[in-house]
Amino acid sequence: MYLKRFIELFIAYAISFLLAILVIGYPFNFQHLTSIILGIIVGYLVLIVPLTFLTIKKLTTRKNASGVNSNENKFSNVLNSLPAFIYLATKNTDGIISNSIITYAQSSEKENVFYVVTSATTERAKNISKNSQVAIASLFDQKTGLRFSSNQATAKSVTDSEQVEKLANDIPQIKQLDENLHDKAIIMITINSAIIESFRDRPEIINF
Repeated sequence: MYLKRFIELFIAYAISFLLAILVIGYPFNFQHLTSIILGIIVGYLVLIVPLTFLTIKKLTTRKNASGVNSNENKFSNVLNSLPAFIYLATKNTDGIISNSIITYAQSSEKENVFYVVTSATTERAKNISKNSQVAIASLFDQKTGLRFSSNQATAKSVTDSEQVEKLANDIPQIKQLDENLHDKAIIMITINSAIIESFRDRPEIINF
């Protein structure tokens, strides 16, 4: 959560706290101002501390979902050193490209297969159902510039609820991305080749 979100949440909580005081008829005057402010701060901390803990836990779970393939090769090592986010570019039937940033989980069996959980109504899910050709690019390490990308990738969008549930049961890391799979689509991305780049080294093509 960003600082802006903490401030917005505090304002919303403070307003709800004051409205609750007015509803129950608390004698709202300056004699009780210190108690009211203290109550707002304490109540906010009680709300925000577990919320922050749960948010960090969820982000850590998602981050750890990346690079679960333990093969000691260059591509898996690159994935393990980068955040678990990629840019995914899809194209609709009119040739219009849609680009979005998403969280992914790497297959534990095939290092060139990624899984993504998204709403079944998203543009990317609809595009993939009609055009399997996609392109992806990772975030990059700010110190070394390490990153990977691929325009030689295909994707499959699974939207049927029974198939989604079966796939999630067969592949545990999918539920690490999102435990609630209701009305969700699972996108399976297969990379045929990828380019690994950095500020220091020449680009290297990895074929699968």
